[in-house]
Amino acid sequence: MSNPAVARRDEILPAHPIEDEPFGSTSSHPMPSAAWARRVWLPVPWVATGLGCASIAVLAAARPAAPGAVADAPLIGLLSAVARVTGYVGLMLFVGTLAVWLLVWPSGRSDRRLIGLAGSGLLLVALSGLVGMSGILAGSATGSVDTSELASFTSVTDLLLQRPAAPLLARFAISAVGVVWLGNHVRSRVSGRGGVGHGTAAALTVLALILTVIAARPDPLSLTATTLTELHVLAAAGWVGGLAVLAVGVVPRRDPSALHATLGSFSWLSMASVLILAVTGTVHAFMHAGGLGPLIASAYGAALLAKLLAVAGMLLAATGSHHYVSRLRSRPCPVQVIALCIGAELALGVAALALTSTLVAAATRT
Repeated sequence: MSNPAVARRDEILPAHPIEDEPFGSTSSHPMPSAAWARRVWLPVPWVATGLGCASIAVLAAARPAAPGAVADAPLIGLLSAVARVTGYVGLMLFVGTLAVWLLVWPSGRSDRRLIGLAGSGLLLVALSGLVGMSGILAGSATGSVDTSELASFTSVTDLLLQRPAAPLLARFAISAVGVVWLGNHVRSRVSGRGGVGHGTAAALTVLALILTVIAARPDPLSLTATTLTELHVLAAAGWVGGLAVLAVGVVPRRDPSALHATLGSFSWLSMASVLILAVTGTVHAFMHAGGLGPLIASAYGAALLAKLLAVAGMLLAATGSHHYVSRLRSRPCPVQVIALCIGAELALGVAALALTSTLVAAATRT
């Protein structure tokens, strides 16, 4: 049985379809046995691909740090920070688009603007890997990395198999897989088992990309802190990225009915994200500082306070969005009002995401 709410959203929000014949589509005629078998087994390659991406990311994150790598060298630190922020922005766009496709607007996967957002996100994630590798090379050239220790390696391959280089290289490979998956997904009309296969591959690819972003550092990694950071970044990217999707794909339509159909579903996503952010952020803070007193007196605590203020501003703007939706039920409201609320929430979310990259750098060392 179809979901009336989803059907209503898809009716209100016609996408900008791609005219190409979708991969895996079927006609109204009965499927022959070969086609049926292909449809049944279609999820298997995608699930295997997702598991492969996750395995590559875990193996890269588990590698030891390269001897002589200095995390706090000025040039390496700057390029590493740029790489983290770029990676988080890319994750925000990619994860946010997937969240909207899955939970808010399923037929939006054929909307060219949203496809562009998801593709841009993957491109930024790959670019962040390039920036990170530039930091490693720059550190070696300027003497920030002890080249005498690097010279003892049996080959250049040994260096590339250590952190932080290994997660950066894994990021390139997984981003390429994500591009292939995205091109297939937006053209696919496969349902049932095929849809499960695509969804599983997407979830594993996202988790793998997040791990390569937070593990691309020479400092020791804590399994507990890394796991909590994975959930924290996932929730932040889903919330802020979903706002970006609404700002690009829904608000420009200036259709109150479309806004009412999507914002109601998105509110559940934002509430779940806030809950995950609150739990994981609190645990991170106390793990890193070792108590409330040290947390308040530390630079980490100051950065955390700035992030909390940004999140509070996001919640205030979100309250305005919820008020707008409730008013739509009784009378029309200017679209500019919700555009202002979503714009403010998105701007504060980007600031919170940038602060998250700073806090993650410390949290994963705990």
